[in-house]
Amino acid sequence: MLAGMGIFAMVALLVAGLVSAPTGKSDVPPEPPAVTLQPGAGGLVLGVTHAQYSLDSWLTPGQRESGEQILGATPLLQNQHIMGFGVGNPEPLPGGYDWTRLDERMDLIERTGGTPVITLCCAPDWMKGGAAGSTDWDDLDVAPQAAHFDDFARLSAEVARRYPQVRYFQVWNELKGFWSDATGTWDAKAYTDLYNRVYDAVKQVRPDALIGGPYVVLDSWSSPEATDHPSALRGPYGVVDQRSLDVVEYWNQHKHGADFVALDASTSTRDKGLITTPDRASRIYADATRWARGVTGLPVWWSEFYPDAAPAAGEAAPASDDGPPADQARAVATLDAVARAAEGGAAAMLLWQPEASDDLPYAALWSQARPGTDVLGPTSLTAAWTWLAPRLREGLVDVQRPANVVQFSTAGGDVTVNPQRTTQLLRVGRLSVPVPPLAILLPR
Repeated sequence: MLAGMGIFAMVALLVAGLVSAPTGKSDVPPEPPAVTLQPGAGGLVLGVTHAQYSLDSWLTPGQRESGEQILGATPLLQNQHIMGFGVGNPEPLPGGYDWTRLDERMDLIERTGGTPVITLCCAPDWMKGGAAGSTDWDDLDVAPQAAHFDDFARLSAEVARRYPQVRYFQVWNELKGFWSDATGTWDAKAYTDLYNRVYDAVKQVRPDALIGGPYVVLDSWSSPEATDHPSALRGPYGVVDQRSLDVVEYWNQHKHGADFVALDASTSTRDKGLITTPDRASRIYADATRWARGVTGLPVWWSEFYPDAAPAAGEAAPASDDGPPADQARAVATLDAVARAAEGGAAAMLLWQPEASDDLPYAALWSQARPGTDVLGPTSLTAAWTWLAPRLREGLVDVQRPANVVQFSTAGGDVTVNPQRTTQLLRVGRLSVPVPPLAILLPR
């Protein structure tokens, strides 16, 4: 947190209850009727997806303990894939299972009080045309062959049976392997066929399971002219690719059932990267949430979200890619994206990889495990994420945008975030409260 922030935090708390969001005509899609949100009874549920590196056995005891303290500080959704992303091949031979690493990750989730989520991806090599008993990790992104869809569905049912504590299942990840070069679009029909077989198989052994898809990336472009497939879903973030929306619509029309719809998006465009300020680009999470709710009538999960924290044209860049200024900017962009998703009525939002990484320029919850360090420390995001998670889950947070800042308001205090790189003034009558650039003000 920035130096001197305590003074600003106390002043902000005194006036926060008097500040209201500005009004005005909105150009976002109209909000559909309210739906029952899952998994929380009230509002947006925050969580994380464990990836290649998490709090695993090869860390030092001090690293594991400090990381688990951060992870377990508040109840979170904790998602784990069944193959890759930190775990091994669950079925290297047909009918020959190896649950070792997946068991370890599920034990981690239980130890830290998480609500477990499993992503049913990826597929053993023999389902993809490879040799039984071998695992080529370079082929992780390959989809199972259609002849093995039933085999993958059976494996998914075995997973659901083995882990009865898991209620939430996402089917596949980012349509990996389902792109068709012949048609230049996603093979939504093949994916939906796989999804339906998995859905039926899991529901047969676990009728209580809550299952979602299609876990598609909503690609965006800088303008309608930048793509041959522009959609009507557009805003300051650019234009969403119609082919991504077609996947959701096809899946929605042909699915055997679903308990939520899973989405994935970055605020950067495919052709020009970030085309506006991070806080304006984050509107994609509100607009797309409303669109998906309107199309499917289902709760919306953001299975992955990547808010770019790069400065807008003319703004000063962070001092370095991995220094405190960059970490602070990433935390602010993440909180702003959470606010947008909450405004749109999203049900869940999963932070990809809770451990910081040099090759992933997005916010995390603890520092990267490096040789010679025995403690994993919090990041600029940790305190606010931990404070907000239980309150958002219970629907106790009112998101407001007075002036150019974001306020997560509750009866017990507010989190105030300034996504601008300049000081902003909150005005209440004749009183002006300065909020420093990229500040995150927490209740005392």
